[in-house]
Amino acid sequence: MALPVTNQERRVASPVELRFAELGDFLAARRAEITPEQVGLPGGGTRRLPGLRREEVAMLAGIGASWYTWIEQGRAKNVSPEILGAVAHVLKLDEAQCRYVMRLAGYAPPRRPRPVAESGRRLCATVVDGFLPGPAYVIDRYWDVVAANQAAVDLLGLDGPHPNYLEMLFLDPLAASRFPCWSRDAADAVSQFRAQSGEFLGDPRLTALVGHLGEGSRIFADLWTEHRVSDAAGQGLVVRHPGLGQVSFTQIRLDLALCPGHQLILLSPHGGGAADQPAPLARSVGVPA
Repeated sequence: MALPVTNQERRVASPVELRFAELGDFLAARRAEITPEQVGLPGGGTRRLPGLRREEVAMLAGIGASWYTWIEQGRAKNVSPEILGAVAHVLKLDEAQCRYVMRLAGYAPPRRPRPVAESGRRLCATVVDGFLPGPAYVIDRYWDVVAANQAAVDLLGLDGPHPNYLEMLFLDPLAASRFPCWSRDAADAVSQFRAQSGEFLGDPRLTALVGHLGEGSRIFADLWTEHRVSDAAGQGLVVRHPGLGQVSFTQIRLDLALCPGHQLILLSPHGGGAADQPAPLARSVGVPA
C-alpha cells in the first residue's frame, strides 16, 4: 500500500519545506486528539471533526488564527520558539514531542550522522560482542543493523546480509509470532523512528525506506500517517524464544559518540521463562537460569 501524499508534500521540495510541512501535519494530528474539555472550553454541540478547532488553539496560545493556520499549512517559516512553546502547551505535548517540534522548526542543533568506516564497524562488532551473552546490536539512522552479536541475531531474527530492524519487524512473516506484544512494539518503533528521522526529511534513502515499508505493510502505512513521536530509552520488550518461552527485556538505547547517528541497543533480561530451562540455554541470551 502506497503511503498517502499530502498536498503539502506534493508542492514542497527542499528539506526545510519538508520539515515545516511535517511540523504542520504533526500539530494537526495532535490537535485532533485534544477535546475542548481538556483545555477548559465548553464541550457538547456538533463538531465536523474531532479535537480542537484551529481558532481555538490560536486563542488559547495567544496568537492570531491566521498565523496558526499558516503554521499547520507549513508556511510559517519564521515561527518563534515562544509561539511553538505556547502551542505545545495548549496541545499538551510531552518532552519528546516538544523536542520534535523544535527540531523541525530549526531550534534544536541538528545531528550530523556520517558513514561508519570499516574501523568503526569493527569497533561496533567488538562492543556488541562484549555484551554477550546478552543480546546487543547497533543501528544507523535508517535502522539498518550495522552490527549485532549472535544472541541478538538468534533472538530477533536479524539475519541476512543487510538486515534492517524495521523490515524485520513489519515485513518478516515470523515477526508477529516472535514478539508477543507485536502491535505495541510496532507502534513504539514507528514513533521512535519518526522522532529520529524528522530532521532529515527529504533524504532519498529515507523516502525510499518509508515507501517500501508502506507498500509491504498496511499497518506501517497507517502508523506512519498518525505522526506520533516518542523517545523510549528504557522501553520494555517481550520476545518469544523457542527454547525459553517468553522472555522480558529492558531495551537500553545509547547514542554512539564514535559513530554519530548510530545507536547501541542493549537488551537486559528480566528473567521470565528461563526458570525451568537448562542453564546453558538460558545463558545463550543472557537470562539468569
